[in-house]
Amino acid sequence: SWHDITMDAASNSARSHSIMSRSSSFRRLLFAFYTILAIFTFAYWEEIQTFYNNSPSSPSSLVGASKQVTKSDSTDETADDNNAEQLPSSSSSTSNGTNDNTVGEDTSPPLFCSACNYLDDTSCNDRVDHLLRHFPESNPTKEVAQQNLMKVGHCIEVVLDHIMEKQEEATTTDGQCTFCEQGMIDPNFIVPRTSGHTCGQLRSMVLSVDENNRNGTHLCTSIQKEEGVCCPKNKDGIFIAPPPTTPPPSPQPTTPSPTPPAVVTVNYKKDLNVTMPTQTHNMRHENGTFIGASEWYHYWTTAKNVKRSNNNNYNNTDSSQSYMDHSHDDYVLSRVKADFERAIEHTRKMKSRYEEVNAIPDYRARGLGWIEQRLGMVLTVAVVGDDAAPDGEVSMGVLSAGNISIFIVDAVGDMKCGGNDNNSDETLSDNWMEYHPPLTMWVRANGPEIFAGTALPHVFASSSSPGDRHRCAWRYEFEPRMPGVYSIYVKALTFNGFADWNKDLCKVKKLQWENNSTKDVGDRQIQAAIVHQLAEKGNFSHHRGLMAFKNYDQLNSCCEACTRSQGCRMWSIPGEIDECELYFDRIEDDIDFWDSDMGKHLGRDRTYSYAQQKVSDFSVARRRLGRRNDRRKLAMNRNEINLPTWPKLGVPDSFGYPREEPVLDFIGCGWSNLKSFESPCHYPSDDLIFGSGKRIEITVDSKDQIADVSIASKVEEKKACSVEDESFGNGRWVKYPFPDDSVCMPVERDLDNGGFSTYMPKYNGTSMPPFCWHRDNIDRCCNVCGEMGCRFIVTHRWVSDLRQSGKWFGRWENYDCFYDDLSSAEIQHCIDRKNISNIEVKGASVKQMLSRYIEQKLNGIQMVKPTAFSRNIVLDTLKMPHVVWHDAVKVFGNKLDAYGEINNETSEYYFVTGFYFSSEREPHVVVDRSLQFSNLAWKKLTPKGYKMINAFDVTAAFTYDSDAQNDGLHITGPPIRAILTKFFHHLCQE
Repeated sequence: SWHDITMDAASNSARSHSIMSRSSSFRRLLFAFYTILAIFTFAYWEEIQTFYNNSPSSPSSLVGASKQVTKSDSTDETADDNNAEQLPSSSSSTSNGTNDNTVGEDTSPPLFCSACNYLDDTSCNDRVDHLLRHFPESNPTKEVAQQNLMKVGHCIEVVLDHIMEKQEEATTTDGQCTFCEQGMIDPNFIVPRTSGHTCGQLRSMVLSVDENNRNGTHLCTSIQKEEGVCCPKNKDGIFIAPPPTTPPPSPQPTTPSPTPPAVVTVNYKKDLNVTMPTQTHNMRHENGTFIGASEWYHYWTTAKNVKRSNNNNYNNTDSSQSYMDHSHDDYVLSRVKADFERAIEHTRKMKSRYEEVNAIPDYRARGLGWIEQRLGMVLTVAVVGDDAAPDGEVSMGVLSAGNISIFIVDAVGDMKCGGNDNNSDETLSDNWMEYHPPLTMWVRANGPEIFAGTALPHVFASSSSPGDRHRCAWRYEFEPRMPGVYSIYVKALTFNGFADWNKDLCKVKKLQWENNSTKDVGDRQIQAAIVHQLAEKGNFSHHRGLMAFKNYDQLNSCCEACTRSQGCRMWSIPGEIDECELYFDRIEDDIDFWDSDMGKHLGRDRTYSYAQQKVSDFSVARRRLGRRNDRRKLAMNRNEINLPTWPKLGVPDSFGYPREEPVLDFIGCGWSNLKSFESPCHYPSDDLIFGSGKRIEITVDSKDQIADVSIASKVEEKKACSVEDESFGNGRWVKYPFPDDSVCMPVERDLDNGGFSTYMPKYNGTSMPPFCWHRDNIDRCCNVCGEMGCRFIVTHRWVSDLRQSGKWFGRWENYDCFYDDLSSAEIQHCIDRKNISNIEVKGASVKQMLSRYIEQKLNGIQMVKPTAFSRNIVLDTLKMPHVVWHDAVKVFGNKLDAYGEINNETSEYYFVTGFYFSSEREPHVVVDRSLQFSNLAWKKLTPKGYKMINAFDVTAAFTYDSDAQNDGLHITGPPIRAILTKFFHHLCQE
């Protein structure tokens, strides 16, 4: 019965909790563990028998066959994509061929069911054989099953894993349990014989987080029996007459009475004086220029290899006098036209993937879908070098060293950029950049050197074809000096990323209400009643919830969601079932979810989970693979996500309004506070511009050939870098051959200096050369979740070929100067010479990252005794990225104004810029604002004696590959070493 289903689940949960809570002794804990295993084995006994009966006659041959099949699967996967990344798992073998988690040769049963590698662990194989031989032919009692389990210990996991995998294969075909897929007549109708459950509640039950909610399970079958009441159809699939409004009398007098709805009184009156935003979602001014385009161009051009002068003025930033190279225009346009059909087809296939699961709002919200929907563009990548012939004929596979340009061009060509499209010469109007969409795209060329940054606007002003003149395009230039193969990737990140915000414009007000229910009701009923009354009193005929990701600041997140949602008029905490609710005057005002062609709302109730990204769908995609690679989800169905709900949010019940100001939009597929759960990219590569992944070979003439130098050598013609060389856009990464173990000790994980939670190799500045500090295994870092919600999407993340080789050995190098790698002896000499008594790291989360590495670098170093004449050194992150999250630009500027003057006789104060973000983990924390805040800090602090260390550029190349938790924000590994190499270099310069 329904009562039995719910009561059994509750009693089992309570019984398990009771056993564990009373397990004060090891005996009780062990007994509880084996009891759980026994129950599990008893429940799946038929599957175990099937597994045994279908296996070869010899259990040992079964294990061997399993091993052979597994190896074959691995080979197939590698054949499909030899670049697909395999992360180390708990079953990976150590260098001596043994497994860290395997059991020894002791035949006594192990105590816990940890990882069991049944392919490599002989003792585990023996126990599997023992298990298969000693299971009786008929169904055993629970006692017999428990006794058998105790004989084989944790190796039962081998068989149970196999059973679960078989069940997953079966249930994957059947899919999630469904209920009234085409809709229901009345979600509030109380279904007879279900202990007072409504139709809507039954639907919620089958969509809840429960592995048993699959087609064919007992729970699913029981609920689906009520479809005849909640969503009856005739033979043609058309709804028939609704059921009676009241349930028939129950023949069983013991049936509990239905739960009454909540009755609340909300103290709310619609404020008719509130001005609703009218220009928030406009991309252009009335004169046709793009909102935010001028500011966008100013900041990103200053980040392109621009030196800083002592008078705080930027050099060479007069846009009206800038010269734009057009020598490659005709060739690039010819390549774009050649790729037109393939680019359009790629976008069409991507869109069809979303259409197949009724998820067009997801397609429109991010990546290439956002660009196609909002800008009408389909972008493609073309690469060209200085060796292009005047007629445009050049082999794109091989280019000579020199200036290389990566073009990102609109293949459609309907939108015109750059102002007047009738000019025929190479000059541009003073405000040409204001006619270019402020679209931020990350670009990287990965080869013997690594170049990464942001593409800048390019205008085809001198095209020989008038129809191509002013076709929208962007360009990223780099100058490789080392020959080899370079891979090219471009990903979309933000639109109007420098848009500022004023939290006061949210007009937050406390929401007051009273619970007038005559009987006890649940929190869900109360919050739903609050939302319905707000909608009724405000005359909002349409509203929908928001499930934000990692939502630590609900008030600002809800306000931001309403401000960015086209047509939103008000927001509230709580939501009907989510953290907050967004309100609209009419359903068609919810433009992001309204299909104007079909005249219908596209809805938000998703009943699908996302399948694996197939290599054949996008051959250049890289992905992280879990233990069960073929069943890893690319993203989570929002109904599978279980987060804290109202009233446990820890914030006061509130309501407010959208802000009247332009907004930024994060359109990438990285972590997004507002979109990871609500509008996920179905593939993590859906923001990857078409043409990404192509490879070019750079050749160098013999006369220009750069002699191979080791990382230990210094280039004599270069000067030592000074703090004035910390300009943006002035450097790149250079790779070197991985050093031999005879030079640097074998790579081991450092568990003494914070490397336990985040991977960090050991380093000893006394016993090994200082350049050994740059070694890393970047494929082993950044896989541990430490944030709310991370576990739901940690594998839904694009991973580039930079992680493919695993081992990393390289260094950040300036174009015109060098940074010294200092040994422990050199650092100690520096400490003594400069009379340094303390090195203090300030900041927030990034401070913790820097501290781990700086402790490793200073291991064994002794500071001088503090005196009135000793020197104090500070390394400050300025609390980035937290200030980027919480502060408007003006607020942050006021904080910087409060910093006092630095007396360099007694102290030195270094500050680290923001990182190159590839996500919006919290609202407003995007790469553009990181650059903006970093520029502001440079302008306000350096005149006071503070010294800037450029972390923005060094993190750009690794923003998708060594970011902690895969969050696109806390970029660790090689970039942190580069930051600290700069720090010690500047600190210890004579």
